[in-house]
Amino acid sequence: MATFDAAGKRVWGAVDQGHMDMGWVDRLGAGNVYNAEQQGVPYFYAYTTRPDGQRLRGGDTFAHSAPRGRPWGVGIGPLLTGSYYGDGYALGEHLRQGGIGDNEALFEFLWRDAKLEDKPREELPLSRYFGGPFGWMVARTGWDDQSVLAEMKVNVYNFANHQHLDAGAFQLYHKGALALDSGLYKGSSGAYGSPHCRNYYWRTIAHNSLLIHDPAEQFNPAAGYGNDGGQRLPNGRGEPRNLEVLTDPKNGYQTAEVLAHGFGPDAQAPDYTLLTGDLTRAYSDKVKQVVRSFVFLNLKNADVPGTLIVFDRVIASDPLFGKFWLLHTLEEPHVNGATAVVDRTEHGARGRLHLTALLPEPANCALGKVGGPGKEFWVFDQDFTNEVPADQVAKSSQEAGAWRIELSPKAPAAEDLFLTVMQTMDREPGTPLSVSRADAGTSVGCLLTGSAGNWLVLFPRDGGRGDGPVTFQTAGAATRVLVTGLAAGDWRAQGQGGRPQPVPVSAEAAAAWLTLPAGQWTLSKR
Repeated sequence: MATFDAAGKRVWGAVDQGHMDMGWVDRLGAGNVYNAEQQGVPYFYAYTTRPDGQRLRGGDTFAHSAPRGRPWGVGIGPLLTGSYYGDGYALGEHLRQGGIGDNEALFEFLWRDAKLEDKPREELPLSRYFGGPFGWMVARTGWDDQSVLAEMKVNVYNFANHQHLDAGAFQLYHKGALALDSGLYKGSSGAYGSPHCRNYYWRTIAHNSLLIHDPAEQFNPAAGYGNDGGQRLPNGRGEPRNLEVLTDPKNGYQTAEVLAHGFGPDAQAPDYTLLTGDLTRAYSDKVKQVVRSFVFLNLKNADVPGTLIVFDRVIASDPLFGKFWLLHTLEEPHVNGATAVVDRTEHGARGRLHLTALLPEPANCALGKVGGPGKEFWVFDQDFTNEVPADQVAKSSQEAGAWRIELSPKAPAAEDLFLTVMQTMDREPGTPLSVSRADAGTSVGCLLTGSAGNWLVLFPRDGGRGDGPVTFQTAGAATRVLVTGLAAGDWRAQGQGGRPQPVPVSAEAAAAWLTLPAGQWTLSKR
């Protein structure tokens, strides 16, 4: 199992877990019995550490009981990993997050490579893909306190136990947590296995993902699981004992497939980062298809530094099943028509998220909010309260959330598309770029317009890959264009009266990136 999950440079379960015994086994004479990709596990800590020293939440998160203002420790794992593989970046993460605890001094004495020098994380690329069995992408605009941090998940496998039912979830941080994993591991409801865990914290409804609500669906009520409208319980949420159990299709631990991933055009400081996943298997047969695509844009703009665009195609097996697009927040969002604003004001936070819903169509778009006193952890008709003990509030950095934004189509239909644009910025001046929907035949997307230029992002309406031409319009001196969902191969962009531009499309990213002057353009496969 350790070798299997290390392929994704991540350890299954919770944000606090990690392997550390490679050197011990090797020193006993067995050699390196693990996948060499274990070296990359500490990088997940580095990429998901926020400017305030905390990490993005993920799974059952124990470390969020650390006092606010103190970096979250990473344990001795990165130190041992860095020493074993000679990796100065892993050592740097260990030192930056507080070094060893008093009970770890002996292990440092035995295993630390005294000659290894730490390396600054600022040398690392701003985006990193953590592949199967996870299928997660993390994108940043930098490493300082002005940076935006975005996490995007597919969840190729779900390992149960401490891992949550959060295929397709995302998180956003900029000068405060703007879109977060909600709920608490431990509180007045209890700890592991509490009603709060079984009905909210572990479930899809607590994450920035998608619900498809069949009122008659049952999630093992005898074991205390209610109907949250979310993803199924893989093998009843029983933890797989070994790799054979995990990978046996009849047990249902495989929950998704990564369809595309990539970033560029500069690998060190990419303008775009993309991830697309087929999440259909994460749900029961109440769905026929669920495909989610993420595009994060590093706008390299001080006023609006980063934008996350999410496109979903959802086909339910019954048009009467409700569909819900979710975004969880700490403070009450302000909703106005098809837009919403999320501000962070607590503990000196200054961030703002501006949400624009472009699909469903305006006449079919229901954008609202749920939360506040008595409804912080609301699941359709019941709140699964879980309060932090009063004596722990000041000592912790808990961020349980209290509100969520819900986006739904008004009219029942088997198939619905969701297209949302989330811009991050400081509350002052807090002015977003202009956003409009862009229709291009079988593709749909958004156009962002600002004083520093335009950005056009297109997705295939059917969620797949196509080899047919895509025709679109650009305006202004230079528009940066990302067309996703393309078949791998050589493409070309042809303007009116100009010479065609060659555009390579890789099998991994399935996308074309161009910078084009104003005009009508056709992207076609050669």
